[in-house]
Amino acid sequence: MIRIALAALLAVFAAPASATELFEAAGNWQGEGMIATGPRAPLERGRCRVEIAPAAGGGDVSITGSCAVAAGLSDISLRLVRGAGGKVNAGFWSAATAQTVQFAGTETDGAIVMEATGALVLDEVPYQSRVEVETGGAEGFTLRQMLRAEGEDAWRLVVDMAYRQAGG
Repeated sequence: MIRIALAALLAVFAAPASATELFEAAGNWQGEGMIATGPRAPLERGRCRVEIAPAAGGGDVSITGSCAVAAGLSDISLRLVRGAGGKVNAGFWSAATAQTVQFAGTETDGAIVMEATGALVLDEVPYQSRVEVETGGAEGFTLRQMLRAEGEDAWRLVVDMAYRQAGG
């Protein structure tokens, strides 16, 4: 099992061309870019494939799939819930970390910023986790995840991926 720092990687996989459509996306999505296989590991080429299933009403979406790097594959599962006033909450599980992590953040002007509400523990070290998503037009979006050990000032980039709808 690989130790990809994915706790937030999929917190916004569902985002289509506009963040305001976050909970309307459906079907297969794929991402290509860079992923670190651990909190201090260098970035390496990676790919993700997910199936997105929005709930009726547009305020809830489930995402399941996997991400891969040369070291292996990690299954993932995510549920996002949109709240009032641009709030977004998420629960994310990854086989790579064997943890469920809760996130909270905001959705404004085509961008989503979320932070973990508790520590993500990797290699017995607690980390704060942050996800930033920027829409890139009708083709998809870019997702960046950062980690920092508790007490550190600087964030470390651990995911930099560009997503598009599969087959598009």
